[in-house]
Amino acid sequence: MTYKRIVLATDGSPTAETAERVGADIARITKGKLTIVHAYADPARAETAVARALQIAEAEGVKTDVVLSAEDPTDAVLQAAEEANADLIVIGSRGLFQEEQVFGSVVRKIATHAPCDVLLTRARPDAERLSGTVPYGRVLVATDGSATADRAARKGFALAKRLDAAVALLFVGHPKTGELVLQDTVATMGEEAGVEATTIIRDGDPAKEILAVAAEEGFELVVVGNRGLAGAKAMLLGSIPLTVAEYAECDVLVARTIAQSLDEIGKDDGGIVATGDHKVAVYRDRTGKVHTLSAKCTHMGCTVKWNPSEKTWDCPCHGSRFGPTGEVVGGPAAKPLARTDV
Repeated sequence: MTYKRIVLATDGSPTAETAERVGADIARITKGKLTIVHAYADPARAETAVARALQIAEAEGVKTDVVLSAEDPTDAVLQAAEEANADLIVIGSRGLFQEEQVFGSVVRKIATHAPCDVLLTRARPDAERLSGTVPYGRVLVATDGSATADRAARKGFALAKRLDAAVALLFVGHPKTGELVLQDTVATMGEEAGVEATTIIRDGDPAKEILAVAAEEGFELVVVGNRGLAGAKAMLLGSIPLTVAEYAECDVLVARTIAQSLDEIGKDDGGIVATGDHKVAVYRDRTGKVHTLSAKCTHMGCTVKWNPSEKTWDCPCHGSRFGPTGEVVGGPAAKPLARTDV
């Protein structure tokens, strides 16, 4: 895993500067391309809003594209990510768009519905705003040993490798279980990435313990999987990743772990399977038969998501909904999801 296609969301405000610098730093380190997105209310100020981000990227020697949009900020960022086939969205966790001072609705929707990983940055004091440096030296990866947590851990290790950062693995739960999970994760993920890791086991509420460890030990980045942000649970503040993203004092990488392998999808269930450079929407019906569809919404091309409570494919951009085998349930899409092969 490497972040080659990065979308940076900015409104040009002082609180967005951290995201601009971190996005440019990661693009420089990975030799990636940065797409700068600004959703404007006043077209006369649009170019001014992206001027600093462009200047920072130019100083880092990073290739850039600029997307200026009159769309709703959430739609603008998600569509830009889809069109760029982005690996990562970088966005300020507070203060983005209309001076939101808490974990705002725009940020929450993007973190929930993004088709890729999302890096949420906190605003830093002027003294901490470094340019031309590695953005993170200490990374905390939270895991529970599940398949989705393993995907997030693998991404955390890979990023730490590129940044030459120290890694700690955190398990919250029974100590004996934690020992087994962490030993296995270090042996597989760490060896695969060529990164050594320390391990931490805590007991208690997972979200609270992740936040506590990050604050107490001065980690600069926390990596969590986005399990718990999907489907019917999408807006529950009690979900672990959303709570960590909202309250962490440091930056948070929400690693998208929705993409599955075919054998992980049970009967009367669906999921997105990544195959090559494209994504396939897969539904296994009650008889076990597998139905494979294009994951692109037929309205504007955004990637649909499986809604486990409603048994539908939902588009995060404009609200279109499709039945499990692709038929249109609700617009604005007029055509069903196209059938395809895995």
